[in-house]
Amino acid sequence: MQPENERDRQERRSFIEEARRRQIIEAAIETVAELGYAKASFARIAKRAGISAGLISYHFAHREELINQVLVTVHESMDADLSAKIEGSASHAASLRTLIEGYVHYCAAHPTELIAISRIAASAPEAREWSERQREATLGEMEDMFRGGQESGEYRRFEPRVMALSLMSALEAATRELFERPDTDVAAFATELADVFVHAAR
Repeated sequence: MQPENERDRQERRSFIEEARRRQIIEAAIETVAELGYAKASFARIAKRAGISAGLISYHFAHREELINQVLVTVHESMDADLSAKIEGSASHAASLRTLIEGYVHYCAAHPTELIAISRIAASAPEAREWSERQREATLGEMEDMFRGGQESGEYRRFEPRVMALSLMSALEAATRELFERPDTDVAAFATELADVFVHAAR
């Protein structure tokens, strides 16, 4: 019985520690979004989370580690959300529409997270480099997506890199538009933007 009890305790500790890490990351996101990267100290993040700064240090060796985890967490959250929506799409055009509409709706629903990572990327050189690598990887995936539609005969002939760059630029502009014009009809905006690229690709 003792070994089983010890496993139970370890699992409980792991669950509690993971929940605490999520709490700290969420507090860091909110702090950066509100105060900016430079002012997001362990002390301010701890105050927002309602814990001690020492407890943050237990989970994250230094500020950069926590900030890096914020970037990873937000990107993974968006990727998981979009991947789940796209999975099982009946066609390349349906996948493209779902990707665009899903991205717009995700941005509208998670403004704090996106403000936080944009402020981090604008202020921290390593974070900016990481974000640029992620952007390039996403462009590559978009190129493959458009190329796959061409190979299936669903899309017309065009240069996939050009279309991918155009789509990336449009999505980045969409994010700014939603932040600057919070009264935007998100559903109508998402549909219209998807229409543009679905028709352009066919």
